[in-house]
Amino acid sequence: MTLRPPSAFRPVVQSSSFEHWRACLQQVMGDCRVSCLDHDRDVFQASIQVAAAGPLSLVELRGEGGGLELLRRQNSEMAVLWIPELGCMLERQADCPDELITSPGRALWIAPGAELHGLSSANTSGVSILVPVTMLEALADQGGETAVLDPFRTNRQPTVVALLRQARELIDAARLHPHWLDHSAGAFWQALINHRLAAGSASLIPPDDDLTNRFLELVQSRLTEEPQPRFALGKIAMDLHCSARTLQTRLRSDLDASPREVWTALLNQHRFDQ
Repeated sequence: MTLRPPSAFRPVVQSSSFEHWRACLQQVMGDCRVSCLDHDRDVFQASIQVAAAGPLSLVELRGEGGGLELLRRQNSEMAVLWIPELGCMLERQADCPDELITSPGRALWIAPGAELHGLSSANTSGVSILVPVTMLEALADQGGETAVLDPFRTNRQPTVVALLRQARELIDAARLHPHWLDHSAGAFWQALINHRLAAGSASLIPPDDDLTNRFLELVQSRLTEEPQPRFALGKIAMDLHCSARTLQTRLRSDLDASPREVWTALLNQHRFDQ
């Protein structure tokens, strides 16, 4: 029998003590002030795991039972790509009124030195990929601006989709295939370079008229207009004048997601916005 190699992640803490978990979080992530409502502390459960992939660090965070209020100044020596896997987070950057809302399928790029104030849902999990500033400086890149990377937008950049795909593959390699970790880290880094070089480049935005854009617009319309929207792939495909198979193939190519996965992500976002 062939045994699967052990995960590259190693546990840091698993605790029902909020104060203990917070102290461990600060050791791993740096200056990070976190609070939890008193009535949530009785049901608080959270864990932290870390993995190394060359100069990159992966920090898996899992929490349940209590929503958190986050107040932090990102370490000036590190940028972070937050990949949510469960729940939602709403954050605001200092002196910026725009809300930064993330949920599974999206990501948040946190620039070095950024000041953020946010809230998390009661059950939240995801992985932070820590990128040293020294790596970015090799590209004459200071880390740019903190921003949500959203592939479920009609004006998305292909480099965003590619970066999030490689980030998920890097996380999967750390969890399940550590012998592929170096290869996955290299592919992630190349995708990050491509994204950083393309940031703000209108020439990389795909044409307006495509099936994926029309699907995203249709889903947004139904979530807004229907009190109890239901996912029905056949009906959606018919309204878009294509087959269900064509729609599935196009979304997998453009967004690295199935129609139901996109629907669920946009539905969760819609509910969180209410």
